[in-house]
Amino acid sequence: MRRVLTCACLGAVLLADGCSRPTIDVPTRQPIDFSHKQHLAYFSSGAHRTEKIKMHLDLFSMDTAPPELAEGRCVACHDDLPDRKPCAGCHVQFQNAALRSQKEVRRCVACHRGAWGGSEALIPSAATCLACHEAGIREAPDGTGRLVLVRKGDPKGTRTTEDVPWVRINTMPPSVYFSHTAHVRFAKMPCTACHQDMRTLASTPSVVRVFAMMDCLTCHKQTGAKMDCLSCHK
Repeated sequence: MRRVLTCACLGAVLLADGCSRPTIDVPTRQPIDFSHKQHLAYFSSGAHRTEKIKMHLDLFSMDTAPPELAEGRCVACHDDLPDRKPCAGCHVQFQNAALRSQKEVRRCVACHRGAWGGSEALIPSAATCLACHEAGIREAPDGTGRLVLVRKGDPKGTRTTEDVPWVRINTMPPSVYFSHTAHVRFAKMPCTACHQDMRTLASTPSVVRVFAMMDCLTCHKQTGAKMDCLSCHK
């Protein structure tokens, strides 16, 4: 039978065990100097939407976008949307009405797709980058930390892709089970409740953050969420 600790008892246990320690920050270096600020500005400004609507209008020689296109209801016309690899990654998920209404979350889950439908947010793969960067990403080592990590095409016409060895910068201790779906989708928490606001970052974050137990407990106490140890420690 589970034992549920009161907040007072739980706090005492945490202090005794050292779990109330502050967040641990460890400097690191990412393989690509990725700008969240630049990418988020592009998608938030409506530039991407405008470009894709124009692409459809030009393709079908239309002057005005029909409601289905203007409102982003892709499945009204595309019954093969999951098979359209460059677009499917974002737009299959964005057909969910609940997600479409959460604009602050959408800007993150476009790349970190597991944050909406899985326990882990997931770090984008090379395939995610190539969906937009069709010509590939080619950066030569020059002492700044940038490497040739994603490439598409060579003089002989063959196609190769190397995945990006991103360094995970936000993590939990191995004893903790954390579900992004439970927090982002069902509790409707914004990503910035736990993570730094990436809209302000021109370069990739370079500090690994290991969340401390008190980060979670403080929020759970404020929101009335479960305080039972076994809810998070499996």
